[in-house]
Amino acid sequence: MRGEAGAKGLDRALVACWAVVALGVQQAVTAPILAQTSSIDEPVVLRFPPSIRAAGFNGAGVALVGNAGAVFFNPAALATIRHVALEGALQSGPFAGELSTAAVAWRIRQFDIGFGLHYFDFDESPGPGGGFLTPARTPVEASELLAVGSLVYRFGLIALGGSGKWVTRNVEGVRERGVSADLGMAIAVFDIMAIGFAVQNISGNWLNTSYLKMPRLTRFGFTMNYVDPQGTFRLLSTIESQWKSGRKQRFVIGGEGGIVISGVGVVGRLGYGTRPEPTARAAVTYGATLELGAMDVDFAYDPNDLFNEPSSRIGVRIAI
Repeated sequence: MRGEAGAKGLDRALVACWAVVALGVQQAVTAPILAQTSSIDEPVVLRFPPSIRAAGFNGAGVALVGNAGAVFFNPAALATIRHVALEGALQSGPFAGELSTAAVAWRIRQFDIGFGLHYFDFDESPGPGGGFLTPARTPVEASELLAVGSLVYRFGLIALGGSGKWVTRNVEGVRERGVSADLGMAIAVFDIMAIGFAVQNISGNWLNTSYLKMPRLTRFGFTMNYVDPQGTFRLLSTIESQWKSGRKQRFVIGGEGGIVISGVGVVGRLGYGTRPEPTARAAVTYGATLELGAMDVDFAYDPNDLFNEPSSRIGVRIAI
């Protein structure tokens, strides 16, 4: 009897040891996954660059003036629109689902008005070993929508603008909402250079009852054209510093160049961005634009995007 009791005690001890080992292995395996989803409460539509041109520049967009997509980065950058500007984009990926963007802006004397929508439809739970929104890798009905409305006033070379923004996340019928605002300033010296400054998500999410995080993001950037952008050649550079609440400073530098003849041509671009927190995301992104008169077809490629997957995005810009 004592032998049997001793054997049972030994078995229990071995089971306990194996449980401790299994728990340690589980923690070691799941730690990187938890690190990737630590910002789960920050909407994805606030983390992906809505503009394809800005995506090619690794997220730099505060000083890119004259495009409808500026409503998402710096409302004051709408000030150089001549009459009307339109922008649309689409991305489809294995885990990201469908990411689409639409923006419109028009000029009324010294004022500019702009509206933008950024929509993310999750086809399934993304990410290795678990979902971005749910812990199990099972199909879920989930989506996010960002809506932005901007008003800009321009006097001389200086423009000031503000945006109201609304975010909603729907997961299996459960909705969470966020409300905030952006303020921006732009100084555009004709088509030669531009300086942009913006504070996004001022004071975070204004709805205290929502768990969605809308961290404040401060941007300052400078864009320079080295040749006449109305001529045959294109050569531009942009630099930008970003300060997100609770994170270290991020620095982005990018450039683009190409040839356009009689309104038709190709412009290539790339962007390099520092990584202020441990991440596997690519430091360099690529892009290109096919110029067809008043319409530009943009392409951007990220070797390792938010979901640690290579992604390609395509968009169209129209300015008249």
